[in-house]
Order: sequence, then C-alpha cells, then structure tokens
Amino acid sequence: MPRRTQAERSAATRGALIEATLELLVERGWAGITSVAVCERAALTRGAFSHHFDGLADLLAAALDDRYAELSATAGTGPQPSSIAELLLRTWESVAATDFKVVIEAWLAAANDPELGRAIGPVVERFAKLVHPDRRSDLLADEEAQAFFLMAREAILGLALGRATSGGRALPHEPMVVEQLTRLAHEHDARIGH
Repeated sequence: MPRRTQAERSAATRGALIEATLELLVERGWAGITSVAVCERAALTRGAFSHHFDGLADLLAAALDDRYAELSATAGTGPQPSSIAELLLRTWESVAATDFKVVIEAWLAAANDPELGRAIGPVVERFAKLVHPDRRSDLLADEEAQAFFLMAREAILGLALGRATSGGRALPHEPMVVEQLTRLAHEHDARIGH
C-alpha cells in the first residue's frame, strides 16, 4: 500500500475533525461542543486541532461549509420543481433530514454569539438560500405565490426546529402539518395553472 502524502494526511485529519464536529452538533448541539470533545470523537490530539483551526468558530465554519457543499450538491440534482407543491415537498425533504439540525444549531448559535456569527455568517447565508428559492422563478412569479411559499417554508422550518429541540425525533404532528401545507399548495397550483 503506497504511503500517503503529507497533504493527504493533513486533509484526512481536517476531515476527521470536521466529521466529529458535525456528529457532535447533531447529538449535543452547539453548546455541547468543545475542542476536547471534538478531539476525543476524532481520536486526535488538541495539537492537531490547533494546527488546522484557529478555534471552535473556525472549525464550525469549516464543518458548515462541508455540510453546505453536500446539501447543495443533492439539492441541485433532478429536475426542477414544476409546482409549488413539489417545491414545498423538496424543501421539507431538505429540512427533515437528520443532519439539518446542524444548520439550525448554527443559526441559533450565530444569533447568540457575535464572534461566532462573524465567523460563520457567510456560510449561514448560503444555507438560507437552500430553503429560499429564487423569487424570479416562474413558480414564485407573483406576490401571492411568494407569500404562500414563505408561509409554508416558515411552518416547515418551525417543524425542523421542533425536531431539533426534541432530540432529532420526528414530531407526531409533522405528517398532518405537511399534508395540510401540501393540500394548500395543490390548491394554489390549480388556481394559477401549475
């Protein structure tokens, strides 16, 4: 087996720290993350941590960047939604994923910690675009469609927040809420001819 280069070893170490951070964010939330916990989870030394990152804010920004790249790659696959109902269901699929808790944790932490907010702000803005479709699209061309989708999206994000704060478990009322939102979206689509 060929020996790995220094760059490959460095990338593997950085990747292990990022993966450990993402796992801990899902399990414990931002408040439960320390450099010691990350190093223990990654089976690495604190020296490795400080060699690759300037602190937890820097690590969290890198971890979010990594997760954003993953989510945006999968969000861009497949055909574009042809109705608001499809757009709504795709948004729900994105935020219902277990690892979306990472995004919620980052949003809340950045709002409560100005230093962290500065470090991860650009990544948080990119995440926001994943659940905020382009208003210039044909689906959201009129104000009524925009208003409906924003209302539905906020309800879906509320479900994701509820899921995140209940240990990642699906909430009993999720199917009913998503079903009602989807029904309303189909009615809206029928009115505008989608």
